[in-house]
Amino acid sequence: MPRSRLAVSILSLWLAACTEADSRREADVPMKPLAQAPVAPVVPASQAARAEGDDAGVATPDAGAGIDPRRLKEARPLVPAPLLYGQFKPTVGTWVEYELRTRQGTSRVRIAVVGETVRDDGLPLYQLELDHQTTPRTLVVVWVQGGERPFVEKLAVSVPPHAPISMPVDLYADSPELRGTLEAEQDTELRKGPFAGKARQRGFRLETGHSVVVVNAPQVPLFGVESIREAETTWSARGAGTDARPLLDAVPIAIPRLPGQ
Repeated sequence: MPRSRLAVSILSLWLAACTEADSRREADVPMKPLAQAPVAPVVPASQAARAEGDDAGVATPDAGAGIDPRRLKEARPLVPAPLLYGQFKPTVGTWVEYELRTRQGTSRVRIAVVGETVRDDGLPLYQLELDHQTTPRTLVVVWVQGGERPFVEKLAVSVPPHAPISMPVDLYADSPELRGTLEAEQDTELRKGPFAGKARQRGFRLETGHSVVVVNAPQVPLFGVESIREAETTWSARGAGTDARPLLDAVPIAIPRLPGQ
């Protein structure tokens, strides 16, 4: 798999430490209400790459070909579920808000495309932000190379007051290995809600034996994903808009892409 296990481990440990410390400090603080995103400059991918140093490199889509089956569980969370199970149709400024239910509780996640940079090869590189409206508030930023098959180059995580940190990902957003095996699909209809209309329900089977049920609806912006239901997680689209502004305002501390990766 074209990623360092060490990089993933470091990022995981950093996130766990930040979240545990802040959770203890703010355990009794209620979830913050939704608020208008403050104005902040986009951090271009090219700027972030320069900050990482020359050894970071820039991956090509060929680097994302094939995933070691033993690392599927590790790789899957690095591609946001709506991006993984949808068809990426980015428009800068557009956002979709999902209700996210997990064993830990229910929260809101606003996913927005907040920046676009044209690479030297002519392909666009999009800055996708996932604003987790939790306490502490967590921002996940994903840089996605556009094209016939969107390619996730890297991911950054910011949990204030800690400095953001990033790592290379190098995975196709529509990786069949990550999605699982398509077992069934049928037409359906969303009878109520902001995205009522015709839809398509698909069922996938993961290598663990768990199932994933996805409802795709073209009327949902960015991904065409109305809902995703897994064993422990459910995403449900609740609204959309076109006034998104970037939240990331600093170049992340980077875990570099190691030589040969």
